Amino acid sequence: MNPELLSLIGGSATGFIFRHMAEKRQAEKEIFERLIAANQQTTANQDKAAERVPVDAGKITRRIIVLSVLFGAILAPFILPFFGIPTIVEYTKDNPEWLFGLIPASTETIFQSVSGFLYTKENREVLLSVVGFYFGAAAAGNKT
Repeated sequence: MNPELLSLIGGSATGFIFRHMAEKRQAEKEIFERLIAANQQTTANQDKAAERVPVDAGKITRRIIVLSVLFGAILAPFILPFFGIPTIVEYTKDNPEWLFGLIPASTETIFQSVSGFLYTKENREVLLSVVGFYFGAAAAGNKT
């Protein structure tokens, strides 16, 4: 091969590679600019949404929920028995089959009156969830 042909092929290949890299870089730049514009629009939408709702609305709601749970878990078991208000508890009783299976098994719903405050397993779980949430939020908070 003569040197002119090699020079032509080499120059063409180098020109193609550099042109391809420049086009690729331009496409990446356009994608990046579109992402920046979309991010700015999202931020503007979030700012508008934050302006529509007062910041303290969620804080007040959470505090009311926490105070209700704390009342039900800590104060109510000590205060409510003094008023003598009965609490009705519903539970089911399973009756086994008998007389060699001639009388089938059944379930019976029973309502029983309990004096005082009924402290269930669910009350304890809610109290633990609230305390865990507040300790977790305090641990992750900004301490500046």
